[in-house]
Amino acid sequence: MGLSIGAIGFIATAEITESVEGSALEEQEDTAVREAAAFDEWDEQNENFLVTASNSPVIHSDDDEAIESYLQEIYYDFPEERMNVLFVDTASEEVIAGVDSNAASVSDNNFPDGDELDDLSIHTVQRTGPYEMPDELGIADDDSPVVSYYIGIEDADRALIFTVSLSDRVGDHTTQTRSDTVVTMLDEQGRIVSDDAQLGFVDNEDMNSSFLRSYDGYEEYAEIADLEGPGAMTVDGQPSESLHDEPYEFAPENYVVGYHTTDDDWTVLVHTSEANALGFVNTVNQFGYLLTAIGVGLIGVLGVVIGRNTATSIRTLSREAEQIKDGNYDVTLESAREDELGDLYRTVDEMRASLVTQLEESEQTRKQAERAREEADEARQEAEQAQQQAEQAQRNAQEQNDHLERTAAQYCDVMQVCADGDLTRRLEPDTENEAMADIATTFNAMLDDIEQTVASISTFADDVSDASDDVRTECVDLEASSDDVAGSVQEITTVAGQQNDRMQTIAAEIQGMSATIEEIASTADTLASTSQQAAKQAGDGMDAAEDVVEEMEVIEHRANGALSELRDLEAAMAEIDEIAGVITDIADQTNILALNASIEAAHASNGGNGDNSGAGFATVAQEVKGLAEETKTSAEEIEELIATVQDQTDTTVTEMEGMRSRVIEGAETVEESAAAFEEIESGVREADHGVQEINDATDDIADATQELVSMADDVTELSKATASEADTVADAVTDQTAAITTVSRNASDLSEQSVELQELLEEFEVDDATADGRDGDGIRTDPDRDDQASRDDDTPGDRTPVVHDSQ
Repeated sequence: MGLSIGAIGFIATAEITESVEGSALEEQEDTAVREAAAFDEWDEQNENFLVTASNSPVIHSDDDEAIESYLQEIYYDFPEERMNVLFVDTASEEVIAGVDSNAASVSDNNFPDGDELDDLSIHTVQRTGPYEMPDELGIADDDSPVVSYYIGIEDADRALIFTVSLSDRVGDHTTQTRSDTVVTMLDEQGRIVSDDAQLGFVDNEDMNSSFLRSYDGYEEYAEIADLEGPGAMTVDGQPSESLHDEPYEFAPENYVVGYHTTDDDWTVLVHTSEANALGFVNTVNQFGYLLTAIGVGLIGVLGVVIGRNTATSIRTLSREAEQIKDGNYDVTLESAREDELGDLYRTVDEMRASLVTQLEESEQTRKQAERAREEADEARQEAEQAQQQAEQAQRNAQEQNDHLERTAAQYCDVMQVCADGDLTRRLEPDTENEAMADIATTFNAMLDDIEQTVASISTFADDVSDASDDVRTECVDLEASSDDVAGSVQEITTVAGQQNDRMQTIAAEIQGMSATIEEIASTADTLASTSQQAAKQAGDGMDAAEDVVEEMEVIEHRANGALSELRDLEAAMAEIDEIAGVITDIADQTNILALNASIEAAHASNGGNGDNSGAGFATVAQEVKGLAEETKTSAEEIEELIATVQDQTDTTVTEMEGMRSRVIEGAETVEESAAAFEEIESGVREADHGVQEINDATDDIADATQELVSMADDVTELSKATASEADTVADAVTDQTAAITTVSRNASDLSEQSVELQELLEEFEVDDATADGRDGDGIRTDPDRDDQASRDDDTPGDRTPVVHDSQ
């Protein structure tokens, strides 16, 4: 019986130990899962913050100061582990704007992925590996363990970088309350990149940094975690030497480790010493074995000493123990014995009560572990589901992005064609993306409006060109007419001025004539008496004329006598002239004889007979020659005097003849004067009668002249008014002509501009129906009407659509 009770005790203790140990390992596993999930959540949170910031319109602007202000504004909304946020140039790696950093370029911060900035995704956040960043703010003496997140900016060679501290990261809160547990996170190379001890940094000072320490033997855990998922195990022996020193100082002989991997294949290890992790299990095990041994020993002693009653009590105790073994912990172990068996009963009962308490605590712990495992499973499932959803969402986003990129490229091509002037092209609405469909519909509607507008403008340009040509032609004709009118008005003005001047002259003449008529009227009487005297003087003149006629007859007789004498003198002078000619001839012959005599004298002298007869003869010849020359000279002077006398005589004869003619004419004139005097006498008498009549008429003329002067003054005023109005009309016509010239010039400019507008519009290609302002059925359309129904139509008529790839 003792052996049976001992075996039962050992078996029960082993089962309890195994149950409690399994609960401890599950708890270690759950801790590793929670730590991994906490890191993934933290990692996703950082990415979301960066994506949200990168999608801000301010980041996409070219205003560096606005970007700087925006980053400063949102910086403190980022997680507490933030180190800095930078807006950088991906080509030069230059820092354009940033917060909590004085770096000029990313290389100043030891940024490890500088080469990756040239080809960045604008949709997916990338994360660097863990690295050490110098503390440029001077808060810490050593480099800080960090990791950076970065993403590209659309349509710009820019990137946004967000750096966080790994030493400040806060892990799962349940592990931080357990001083006997060490949590580490290893990267793909097995280096410590995060833990629950701030990586050895205390108050930003590197006391004994464990960052990037190599963890020996990590491959085993990483491989098991990749193949089997999260788990926990008991390890016999000390952990990696990287945990022996500060800040961990964890070097137990045996330990329990829970393991799991993050979404980025970092490995989470949760270490707890075996004594702490399985201490309760060992206690239960040792206590169970002790109770079993005590029970067996007591049974043996009681069996020998006490006997049958003891055996009965022992059998009873054995049955109770069997029930306890079967799990019935509600049995009552009571005994009235005061001996060792009674004590055994009480001890076993206390053991039962203690075991019940331990089991209850173990059950509670198991339930807690079960709940924790369920929560871990749920968290893992949620994480896996979230991961799958994220992966699916990423695939869907990538597919959607690819589809959008293809659609956007096709839209860009059509828009470029439309921008080049072909307004007949249209976008095919994307049925897979409502936003793109709205863009296509809106763009098509806009093109409809633009096409209709271009057609309307083209038609309007034609109308403007024709109208401006007509206006210009009419302006030219009107300008010519205005010039004619201006010329006519100018002539009217000139004539009016001349008329005014003439009327003023006429008025002055009329006034003068009036005065003259008054003078004539005043002198008419004098003229009458004068005419009477003229009649008397005419009679006296007639008598004197008769006397003059008689004297003229005497002068004519004397003139005839003088003329006869002059003619006789002229005949005598002619005879003298003939004589002078004869003398001249004789002188010439004498001169010739003297010459001959000189020649003979010379011959005689050359004879050489010695006498002087030749010399005497030469002297005589010389004297004769001299006389002949003097005679010739005198004869020539006589001829000249005779010629002069003849000329004077001829002149006198001519004058005498003229005087005789004038005397005869004078006599005739005097006779005619006498007859005229007779007529004058008769006329003077008639004039005297007419003067009397004139005297009477001049009075009437004087009165009429006064009225004419008044009328002339009125006409003069009218002429002045006419001239003034003509000047006004001339100025108005001049202004009108200038205005017409301006209108003509503006019409010419408008015509030229309309031609330029037509040339620009010719660069756009529109439908013929639209260009004619008609729809497909030939019905005239209203270009101002907003036909939204036609714009929402997915089949834009005969427009050229964009064909999309079907996913």
